[in-house]
Amino acid sequence: MPRPRFAALEPARRDAILGAAADELAHRGLEGASYNRIIERSGVSKGAMYYYFDGKDDLCLTALRRAFDRAVAHIGPPTRADDAHGFWDALAVVYERILGFVAEEPALAGLLRTVLVSPSARVDAAIAEYTEQARGWLERLLEDGRALGAVRGDLPGDLLTRLLISMGDCTDRWLLERWDELEPAFVERYALTMLELHMRVAAPLALVIERERRAR
Repeated sequence: MPRPRFAALEPARRDAILGAAADELAHRGLEGASYNRIIERSGVSKGAMYYYFDGKDDLCLTALRRAFDRAVAHIGPPTRADDAHGFWDALAVVYERILGFVAEEPALAGLLRTVLVSPSARVDAAIAEYTEQARGWLERLLEDGRALGAVRGDLPGDLLTRLLISMGDCTDRWLLERWDELEPAFVERYALTMLELHMRVAAPLALVIERERRAR
């Protein structure tokens, strides 16, 4: 965690420091990031930087937390649905927001690669709180979906949660590993593709068939 002195800095100076760290992480990962390069790009002296952080790892993990906080704030929760179809339509919007945020933030895809593709014990510990928050959010979402008939009720809730988290981890890794190579048209379709995959696992079969019939 940053020292209290860092919080006392003016916002523009904090953003410059964390932005330089985020860009370094995005291009070189946690292990390859250079503390000296971050210091040089942020325009802060080495002595001042140690006044704000204990070292490179402390600074880089603070930058990761900031990126996650910004992503969560930008994406937001799905809108409240009134029926089963509205539930899945709202999730499609969330997927679109996620992809839009990554596309708008050039360094974010690299940061997420650092977390998902090249994890370390230090990174895992730093994002554990976000992982737990996501799990709790998903469990509550599935409960709401069951009440609407949008989520199947023949599987235990914790099993369904694990299945969806595992699927999300797999698809996120695949996407981020290839993000720079993907055509914009594919990225635009990806939200719908992910919605269909999650529906086939989590939705009642009758609802999946009905939505596919509507789409024809």
